[in-house]
Amino acid sequence: MADFSTQFHRFVALCTEEYLIKYANKGLYNRAQKELEKGVQVTYEFQADQVTCTLDDGTVCELTDDIERFRCTCPSDKICKHVLIAILSYHRQEGIDAQVPTADFSWILTQPIDTLCRHFTESQIDEVLFRIHYEEELAITQGAFLTVTLTFQGVEVSFLEEADIAKSMCSCKEKAGCIHRLEALIRYRIRHGVTDFETLHQHTADVTYSADVVSDTRTLIAQIATTGLAKLPQSVCDRLEVLAIAAHNGNLPNLEREIRGINGELGLFFKRHVRFSKDLFRKRLTRAYMNLEALEQKTATVEQKAQLLGRFKSRYYPIPRLLLYALGANPWETRSAYKGITYYFYSPDDGCIYTYTEARPVYYEDVSFLFADQYAKRSTWNYDLTMKQIASAQLVATICKVNRERRLSSSEETSIAIKPRMRIEDVELGELVVTDWAQVRSKEGRQLFTDRREQLMLLKASHVAETRFEQKTQNFLIMVEDAGGNYLSLTIPYNKEWAGSVRFLEKSRELLGLRDFYILAQQVDDAIEPISLLKDASLSNLKLDF
Repeated sequence: MADFSTQFHRFVALCTEEYLIKYANKGLYNRAQKELEKGVQVTYEFQADQVTCTLDDGTVCELTDDIERFRCTCPSDKICKHVLIAILSYHRQEGIDAQVPTADFSWILTQPIDTLCRHFTESQIDEVLFRIHYEEELAITQGAFLTVTLTFQGVEVSFLEEADIAKSMCSCKEKAGCIHRLEALIRYRIRHGVTDFETLHQHTADVTYSADVVSDTRTLIAQIATTGLAKLPQSVCDRLEVLAIAAHNGNLPNLEREIRGINGELGLFFKRHVRFSKDLFRKRLTRAYMNLEALEQKTATVEQKAQLLGRFKSRYYPIPRLLLYALGANPWETRSAYKGITYYFYSPDDGCIYTYTEARPVYYEDVSFLFADQYAKRSTWNYDLTMKQIASAQLVATICKVNRERRLSSSEETSIAIKPRMRIEDVELGELVVTDWAQVRSKEGRQLFTDRREQLMLLKASHVAETRFEQKTQNFLIMVEDAGGNYLSLTIPYNKEWAGSVRFLEKSRELLGLRDFYILAQQVDDAIEPISLLKDASLSNLKLDF
């Protein structure tokens, strides 16, 4: 009993105002103080491992030397004012000076990350690993607690001196499923030069796969390359289909997509279809073979293997904040009867392009997708703004969701605010800008082992030299010249929904008179297709704004 009395005395000495407010709240703490000022009395009866505190209103609290282990006869299932009254009254009765101890929080930096992560699921660790690559402003204070504030998210995480992340407190108040604690801990470790990404990836990445499927696919690709198209039997398509199914069952999502792509190209070849391209087929074979070679390398890290394997289903992760500079919007239609509009944004935060796509299949009789209507519709992010306004704006998005391919979700939780748009000339665009047309072809294949995204580029143009519509190909061609006198032909393929824009551009004197501007373009097969024109703070989408 005497031993516990000493323990309880030491515990009460640690219960500073900051400490109690963290575990309860400011209002509850103030109510407890007012009750004491009114003269409430508390009697204490010590047992072997607890103390029974009886308030003069008949309420009984049983306290230990751990603030989270208590019982009270009142109906509250959380820490209540009676617990605070019992602690504060003991302060006064015993004349204890609550002093901020010299706390040691070194465990946050020294404990192995495996130990710290044991309270979190693989999915939670994976989400934090994704979010950690996005900027967050930290505010760190140290007293009875080490408090890390995630400023952009408006969340405050407090760690105790006791080396247990499960006992940390987050202002979001979510006990189960709160990952702010792990995010704050990892960001704090990074701030102090402690990184554990490889270890963390081992907790989240499933890099087991069928080595037999990898070996069989590599062998078949080598046979296709050495046999040649002229002597290739049509039965190779059946073998590829079997391998695609095996790749799916063998946890090889990227390989499955590559095999089906190769099979599709061969299908066009055997049908003697005009869309078949030997160059594209050769590139597919080369890319698939080299990815397989890289996957079999013993020196590949867990993160690299996970990247090479890919994922069957894309997952969206909430991130704190994202600055977005609109680069343009592009309507498109596929041969498989899908129509959509893709919006492109540049983020100065990480120097990457983000996309948002609205699309749907239109092969059903009652389904339509008119580009002009979709472009003019209200945004799910901010109903006061149309997609046309967003497509030429500068935004700050908060609580936005992004996947690993940097596609933005249409989540209604996302909030966007319009900011004054910078001049395109003042935005640091890095490698996205192509000032020399000779670099355009060299950009092919840059992302051989990374996620294959659209081949986008910003062309720095001096002026438009010529425009013409080719009746034979039904393509509208724009010949542009760079500052070095090099020419590049841009192609807008015919579509009845933007035919009016093409007719306007064909006769536009303003287009021919434009000087020193940027063109957002993408490489589609062997053609360079323009999307938008950018100069100063203005932006015009070629297929949608004219």
